[in-house]
Amino acid sequence: MTSADHARHVRHRLPDGARLLHIGMPKTGTTVLQHSLWAARAALEEHGAHNVSRRAHERKVAITAAGDVRSYWPAENERWRELAEEFRTSTARATFWSSESLSLAMPERIRGLREELGPSYVVTTIRALGPQLGSLWQQSLRRAERLPLDDWLRVRFAEEPPGGVGEGYTPGQSLRRLNPRRVLRDWGSAFGEDRLVFVVLDPTDHTWLLRVFEGLLGVPELLELSPSRNLSLPMPEAEMLRQLAASYRDHGGDVDAWMATAGDTRKIKLRPVVEAAPRQQPIRVPRWAVERANEHVADWVEALQASGAQVLGDVRHLFSDPDAFPAEVEVPEVVDVASAGRMMDAYFRVGLKLPRRIGEPGAPASAGLESAAGRDILAELRRRALRRIRRDA
Repeated sequence: MTSADHARHVRHRLPDGARLLHIGMPKTGTTVLQHSLWAARAALEEHGAHNVSRRAHERKVAITAAGDVRSYWPAENERWRELAEEFRTSTARATFWSSESLSLAMPERIRGLREELGPSYVVTTIRALGPQLGSLWQQSLRRAERLPLDDWLRVRFAEEPPGGVGEGYTPGQSLRRLNPRRVLRDWGSAFGEDRLVFVVLDPTDHTWLLRVFEGLLGVPELLELSPSRNLSLPMPEAEMLRQLAASYRDHGGDVDAWMATAGDTRKIKLRPVVEAAPRQQPIRVPRWAVERANEHVADWVEALQASGAQVLGDVRHLFSDPDAFPAEVEVPEVVDVASAGRMMDAYFRVGLKLPRRIGEPGAPASAGLESAAGRDILAELRRRALRRIRRDA
């Protein structure tokens, strides 16, 4: 980083005593940032910057804070109250917490966060929309999405046209979650628009986000890039997962049970699949989708420029060149058999661990299951699976 770059970052330093709440967005380097912040926690403390998290990312705590707890994840209420009090009462020169899960919060819950956390600067990281559409589709497959990529894109664009933002947010509404207009409206009304900071990622400089956060926290250049922990399935393997989800749901599969198993990336060990899979077919979105994405980005930029929020970075990085993307994307009909075998193994192993065995403490007697209808058996297995997940969490 040049001396001019360093001076620019120092100008954006938050005032002493400030609290920084980083709410993501998804696919904007949050995982790398959080691990970098955690690795440097001792050095950050020496420079007066206090991280209230107990590890790189306390995801369940953030989900609890956002009010987005589902049946397959137990709430972390006690830890959330403890974290909130530490954040609100901290006397450090700078206090911060980072979790993209916070961006799931609805307006009423955001107002609650303002009361529980106190005055804070809310930092949102954003990047070019076009290239991340494929990753967002793949992420939806973890939620048992059945739509092919092209259909999924058309639905997403139709439900959130440029020029405004719908009320609230539900999982799957990717464009609404990412829309700066929503952040300006919901988070700005609770924390103050002048306390919103949008950081535009630079696709040519992966250290840019680290340097910006150092500047905001008022610390020297001490954060280092950590290895990426995110996984991106190749297109054939992603399509295989979609077909699995479609078959599961077509046969009455319970989505909560799916999320507790196939949808939990911590349990499904897909890294060997990704590392060994052929790399010739990454997920790419068609040119028309990138053109539509640029229309949304133009609306984003208009909203940001008209707001009282602070924007760090070049908004031109939010646009993408449509000519760099294929006119059409062919849906693969064949997957490498070795890769398919590794995927089957990963999902099968998780499924084996879920239901309590008959005879374990708290499990019903076998006679009850033997006399039950098939539908009742599935319901009982689901209840046992979720009880085990809550117990082991």
